Amino acid sequence: MKERLSKRESDIMETLWNSNEPLSANDILTLIPDITMNTIQPNLKKLMKKGFIKVTGVGYTKNSITRQFSPIISQATYLSAYLNDEALKDFALRFIEQSSDDKELKELRDLIDKRRKELKK
Repeated sequence: MKERLSKRESDIMETLWNSNEPLSANDILTLIPDITMNTIQPNLKKLMKKGFIKVTGVGYTKNSITRQFSPIISQATYLSAYLNDEALKDFALRFIEQSSDDKELKELRDLIDKRRKELKK
């Protein structure tokens, strides 16, 4: 996946990535104040065609039924496609240095240990 998002596609994806639940076009319109429905609809279509989002539900807005969308690609996966190994390593180091959550650090340690075992096979 080396397809870059346009500005508006990126705005919509940011909104979907930051949501804990699927969003309709109306939800996106409410969350992005400087966008119109005429911009949202074609960009949702493009994002589905590119494989970034999928329809994951149906909701109701006023008197109509609306599709709800969720990301297929995580923000981390998208961003990591454009970073080299050195930049990825730097991000990991910064995360470790800035983390104050022992549980997060333990999860990271467990993932590293698991990956090291896989590499030894």
